[in-house]
Amino acid sequence: MDRKALVTRHNVVRIINSTKSPIQVGNGEFAIGADITGLQTFVPFNTMSHWGWHAFPFPAGSNPEAFTGVPLQTHGHGITYPIPNETQPSLSHWLYANPHRFNLGRIGFRILKSNGTTASLDDLTKTRQELNLWTGILKSHFELEGQTVDVETCCHPTFDQVAVRVRSALVASGRMSIFVDFPYDDRNEFADYVGDWGQPVSHTTTVTAQDAGHVDLLRQMDADRYHVRLAWSAGSKLQMPSTDNGSSPIQVLKAEWGAGNKNTDVTALIRKLNSGSKLPARVDVGLLGDPAPGQGKRLKLTYENGVKQQVVEVPENGELRLQPQSSKHRFTVIPGPTDTADFTCTFSSAPLPASTPSTLQSLAASARHWPEFWKSGGAVDLSESKDPRWKELERRIVLSQYLLAINEAGSLPPQESGLVNNGWNGKFHMEMYWWHAAHYALWNRWPLLERSVGYYQKILPQALAFAKSQGYNGARWPKCTTADGREAPHIIHALLIWQQPHPLFFAELDYQSHPTRATLEKWKQIVSSTADFLASYAYWDVQSAHYILGPPLAPVSENTDFFKTQNPTFELGYWRFGLRIAQQWSKRLGDSPNPEWGKVLNGLAPLPVQDDKYVLHEGITDMWTKWNFEHPALIGVYGWLPGDGVDMPTMRRTADAVFSAWTLGRTWGWDFPMMAMCAARLGEPEKAIDLLLTDAAGFQFDDCGLATGGPFPYFPSNGGLLYAVALMAAGWDGSQNKPAPGFPDNGKWKVRYEGLHRAL
Repeated sequence: MDRKALVTRHNVVRIINSTKSPIQVGNGEFAIGADITGLQTFVPFNTMSHWGWHAFPFPAGSNPEAFTGVPLQTHGHGITYPIPNETQPSLSHWLYANPHRFNLGRIGFRILKSNGTTASLDDLTKTRQELNLWTGILKSHFELEGQTVDVETCCHPTFDQVAVRVRSALVASGRMSIFVDFPYDDRNEFADYVGDWGQPVSHTTTVTAQDAGHVDLLRQMDADRYHVRLAWSAGSKLQMPSTDNGSSPIQVLKAEWGAGNKNTDVTALIRKLNSGSKLPARVDVGLLGDPAPGQGKRLKLTYENGVKQQVVEVPENGELRLQPQSSKHRFTVIPGPTDTADFTCTFSSAPLPASTPSTLQSLAASARHWPEFWKSGGAVDLSESKDPRWKELERRIVLSQYLLAINEAGSLPPQESGLVNNGWNGKFHMEMYWWHAAHYALWNRWPLLERSVGYYQKILPQALAFAKSQGYNGARWPKCTTADGREAPHIIHALLIWQQPHPLFFAELDYQSHPTRATLEKWKQIVSSTADFLASYAYWDVQSAHYILGPPLAPVSENTDFFKTQNPTFELGYWRFGLRIAQQWSKRLGDSPNPEWGKVLNGLAPLPVQDDKYVLHEGITDMWTKWNFEHPALIGVYGWLPGDGVDMPTMRRTADAVFSAWTLGRTWGWDFPMMAMCAARLGEPEKAIDLLLTDAAGFQFDDCGLATGGPFPYFPSNGGLLYAVALMAAGWDGSQNKPAPGFPDNGKWKVRYEGLHRAL
């Protein structure tokens, strides 16, 4: 297989600037998003890492240990759950929002026109950039007043460093410089552009070392700190920040509101809001009118903040927040009198070493690293297919591999939007970790998965203590958390349970790939602690003579009455799978089967059936007319999972009902791969392909490969796609012994693959 041809035919090429979707370079632990100039010149995209966390000070007179939670009656017992406490509102909110990821800094060009004024995006012509996936190097080209500018941008594969080389006569004439600017953290739960640029006195940037070629900085925000090194080519000079603590006034230049070609000019209204100090404001039709009824609208705004001009977009129902800006934390590198300038910016949670790679070294390291990545692990080539959709599916596969490798191969489980922006305060959802990371196992990229899967071992003490505090055995894994493993208080976080068997799935994936005693020992404590909780959580119901799950319980769909939800289909299937795997591990380790695990496994309630079909949970009414939205996880028990407790005829009828009656406009991105895997296992490969290439808005991939399906971008869509494709190509335990059993055998699809593992 010609892997270079496979990869490079999907290089990202962009000729128009985007204010929503950055082109990124990164290394899994760190990533930076770039606009059309190759940096963050006109669009304040983010520079983020897995280690970059910040917490605002505790509410006065409180600390996290003082949080009491809320007791709920659970099968006759009062169990305390991490739910916001009305008597501790400030502390409850603090724990929900802190710590959170922050933007490490913004890096961009300051470009001057011949008359000495700052160039705007509209002044650039012949813009074009291409991300070479084979080398990881982004090349950007544009012209200003007839002068060409060429920029190369990359990320070092092991240092959290962005490296830049720019060539232009504008450099030699002193009309191009490079700035690095640092914001304070913001309090936004969701933000495309992360950071507050209007609080220059709330944080510090201290020079700790400086010479002719570099400067070392210490950044401090409240109790959190990190280190930065700026380095530049010979002949350049550093312009230090001003000492002005004030912020420059904002001038609104242009504002358009609408969708597609239905837009209206709202510049005057936004200027009025700005001058009247009525910002931030919610962007909706009540404020701005409705030029495009029935369509999702966006506000596109161009403004000058006294330092530079920038363009932002705010989605409908989002928050408009114009950021004043001070130059107190802005460092500018002014190149020497040559037409080529090199620059690096390195970030670290710890003090930096005496030397860091140069721009040329980083470009060379990137050009070595990415071919090694693409030559390793699995690959799928669809180019010999006759179905005209082959190239789009292959494009999604290739770009998803790149994006997940730069956003989601770090030291912690990733958040839904990776290192692009912030959602849910940048915290990660442990029930979603499977959708982010399980694909690495099937694509034979265990070194990338190993970086974060050890998180289970890291927080095992907290998980054991959490379960014990509620009266359960084993380890109860959090749902929404950060590096510390503390649950963020919320009713759904407290009652969701489908993240609990995940470690057993990961352990089994590891053993299938590495069937050694070392693998068994590595996972032994995690497997037993997880299984102990699964068995302890299930409640023996005398009336039904079965072990039951819930209530209270939040199922996968999160759209039911949590205090009445009992025996949801997916969770029952996953509990069976998890306890079965745990018993297999006991046998592999040479131990006797665990009697408690076996008793619960054999006594679990059957999957709930109504009218010959599975339903979301036992006793639900009007499911196919009132509850046929959100996640259709009831078919996840056969497709995503291998089918423990499943009756095949019933599952076929259920899948047919989901495929025909589910409200696909009210689902999430990973639902489509989940449905595709069920279709593939049921022998409906054409349906599986249709689901992976649906025209539903909730599963689309833009020119960079960034996916919809939740707050944008939504990486569970990318991860789910890769897992589903691997399952369909390499097969699954019990599938037909033929190539690509999950793809249509109709002469239209030719699937060449290598290096993939079978799914469970």
